[in-house]
Order: sequence, then structure tokens, then C-alpha cells
Amino acid sequence: MPLRIPATSERRMASLSSRVSNISVPVFLATAFAVSLVGCNAGGVGPVEPHETAATGCDASPSALVPAATAPKRVYQPDWAGPVLFAPGQISMKIPAHRFCAVEGEWIVPFAKPTINCSNRDEPTDGSSLWIALDGWSGTFKAHFKRGGKWHTYDSTDILQAGSESDVPCYHGGPLEKYKTSSYFWIEWAGVKNIPVTPHHRNLTLRPGDKIYVRIAADTSGPRAWQQATLWLVDETSGFYLPPRTFHSGCVDCGTPFARPATLFGNTAEWIVEATFYSSYKSSLPNTLDDFGTVQMTHVDATDEDGRTYDLTRPLGATPNVDWMTWNGVPLSENGTLLACATIDGPREVTFARAPYAIATPGDQGRLEPKPKRCH
Repeated sequence: MPLRIPATSERRMASLSSRVSNISVPVFLATAFAVSLVGCNAGGVGPVEPHETAATGCDASPSALVPAATAPKRVYQPDWAGPVLFAPGQISMKIPAHRFCAVEGEWIVPFAKPTINCSNRDEPTDGSSLWIALDGWSGTFKAHFKRGGKWHTYDSTDILQAGSESDVPCYHGGPLEKYKTSSYFWIEWAGVKNIPVTPHHRNLTLRPGDKIYVRIAADTSGPRAWQQATLWLVDETSGFYLPPRTFHSGCVDCGTPFARPATLFGNTAEWIVEATFYSSYKSSLPNTLDDFGTVQMTHVDATDEDGRTYDLTRPLGATPNVDWMTWNGVPLSENGTLLACATIDGPREVTFARAPYAIATPGDQGRLEPKPKRCH
């Protein structure tokens, strides 16, 4: 059966090929089409000849897009900002009828500036992460912790995420120009942090200012269905093209009697900027979000196992919300301090921005005056 190439994917790869300078265009296109168009069931077997595989699942032609029934809802979080798309009829802890199996995005890795006088000797860094994900919001399993000799449970997620990190040393005086940004690419799955991007290398170095395209897609059939996924990464500025690689999920509840493999439900898709070193449990890690400026993410969409493509303004019955990052998640209506925000600029475009700030001492960002109510 001949391979059906979705028109959107064909235009996407043609656009990429024109900007990837260090790769032979025919080789790049052949590799990209052969591997990515196997879709959510790529299986990591390497390039597949077009006549061998039919486009199914995440590679079927996109359906007609339907306007959203409701406007996005705004939610305040202590460490996230960005849109979250809920699968149609999504209910926490239940597999939805239409499961997301792929998510993608394209953005420029930001230059960053420090924003805080931090004194934590274990993490003397301001950080920000930009990433795409599946299953990052809504509960997909009962996690367990032991207290007082008894096991207690709470809803947790099987999040699969991939993105770029931009770090800068904490501010200790002097001109901001001397604080250099270090950037790298990473992937994680619930239960496994710092999955090796390439053999023996957990992080893949990037350069601030590089434009990257990222896609992750879960296998939807076979013995590792929803416990195996494939990653695509293209650095369109440098011409680097990471051969698609397939990896398995890690365990959740590791080290407890409830340990099991992380298994995606496909109930949410996310496009997020995160304060990397924030921890609500450790006072030594205040929200040291660096100044990542303004970043526009394009090609923002998700695909379900039936091949339907969802975007942010016409999401086929899925429900979007937009998270804004405030100090400890306090809403602006309750005098919260805005740290970062996101705006949906079109069906497949999101802008992330850092709110105005003042250099402060650790833990003081929540008391900045005047408190910002909007981003740059």
C-alpha cells in the first residue's frame, strides 16, 4: 500500500529542508519522510521504504479543524506558563476516547539574563526550560508515599517531555553581559530523568539563537504500546539533524511495592516554559526563573491515534487552558506577582514572555513592588 504523505507534513519538511544548511536536501527529506511518517508506531526500526508502510495513526491526513466551543481558561501555576490541551471528554485517571499520541513545536533557543541574587551553593543558577509534552497535566496513575507506617496515594502523571534548557549564573553584581547562557536539549519520561539524547550523552548542547524543531510520538500498537516513543530533533540553524531515536518509559513508584512502567493515557498535550530550579518542597530552591525574554513557538499542534490534528484555536473538541506563572501560584486578583505568561497568537502559535522584574534577594520576588500584571 503506498505511503500517504499528509500535505501539512510535506510542506513542513520542505520548509525545513530549505533551512538545514549542512545536510544534503535529498538525504534529509528521504530520512525525515521515511522515519517520521511511520508516525506513532515508528518503533525505532530506522528508515522505512515508502512502499512498506501505510500512513496510519499520527500520520494520517489531518481532519478538518473545528472551532473551539469555549475560550481558553487561564490558570496560575508556581513554575509553568503555557497552553495545555485536554483531549475531548478528558477525565483525570481515565483514558480518553481520542488519545493524543504526538506533539510538536518549533522555537528559537533564548539568550538569558540573570534575575535574582541567589545564594544556594548547590544550584547557583537561574534557569528556564521550553518544552513540549504529553500527559503532563492530568492524573494518569495513583502515586504512593509512606508516612506513619501507612501508604498514602495521590494523582500523578506519566509525563513525556522534551525541550531546551537555558541557564545563566545567578547575579552577583556587574554588567549583565558577562553572564553567559548555556543551553542544551533534553528529554524525560516519568520515572526517568535525563534520558540520554545520544549514546553516552544525556544532554545535547545547543547554542542560544538556534531555531529547533522537536516532535515526540508514542507507539500506539504492539507490545510496548504507550510505553515507547520516538523523538525527532532538527537544529535548523546549525543544520544538525538527530536521527529519530526510540526509547522506553521508566518506572513510576520506583522502589515501592507499586512500581510499574510509565504508560501514557494521551489525555493532555502541553507547550510550556518552566522555572527549572523551582521546588515547592525545598526552600533552598526558590523560583529563580531567568529572564528568557520573549520566545515564539510555532508549529504547535497535537495528533491523536486516529490521525486527527488538533491546534489551539480550532481543537476538534479538545479544551485548551493557558497557564501563567506567578510567585507560588498566587492569582493576580489576589495580588500575586507575575513571573511569566503565554499568549495564544494563532492556531499554531504561542508567545512566551518573562514579566518585568527587579534584581532581588532569594525568596523576595513575591514581594516586588510594583507587582507586574503583564509580560514584556
